[in-house]
Amino acid sequence: MATKYGFSNVREQLVRDLKGAYPTKWEDFQAARVLGEGVFESPKPHPNAVLNLFMEQSIEFGLPFAACRAALGGLSSLVSDIPDTILPRLTLASAAHNVERIRRVMVLASYAIVYNMNLGVCPQRACVLNVGVNPIELRMEALKKVFGAMVDESEGDMLAPPSLGDVVCVDCAKPLEGYHLPCREQIVWVALPSLLGAGGL
Repeated sequence: MATKYGFSNVREQLVRDLKGAYPTKWEDFQAARVLGEGVFESPKPHPNAVLNLFMEQSIEFGLPFAACRAALGGLSSLVSDIPDTILPRLTLASAAHNVERIRRVMVLASYAIVYNMNLGVCPQRACVLNVGVNPIELRMEALKKVFGAMVDESEGDMLAPPSLGDVVCVDCAKPLEGYHLPCREQIVWVALPSLLGAGGL
């Protein structure tokens, strides 16, 4: 509406607000208080609707991350037929092509965090890594829970900091979170731009 009615100052402020939630640099991604659709007022728009809006309004800086958010919703979300969420054919084809590739990068990174760190047994009773003396089944279940927290199954991606508070103790959380950060940087800065053909976030 700001574009339609020539409210250039309003449009410029809105675009500035969007830059924080749809970052173009890793430093901005780290510093963002909110990412993606969370920047919009409730109810949050569908990721496809945001991608359509950015294309219509030529918000070019936001297209790579908006495309990423749409792809992370999975195929069922991408092919939504709800009004305003229907993507143009070529955009849909591109996003669908990248869904599994993006998820594969994230899953591999998550497994690397959990298994390459060779997590030890924790003496803290409240920590899921308190599995006693080498009980294989308990340890596998513990690693599965840590993996779920690291990949953030509620969102289906690794772009947010991990929510480990209900899974491991403070001492075990610190190295996990430290390892998680460079993996997120790799995903945002290297993997996603190449997968999306966006040049660089």
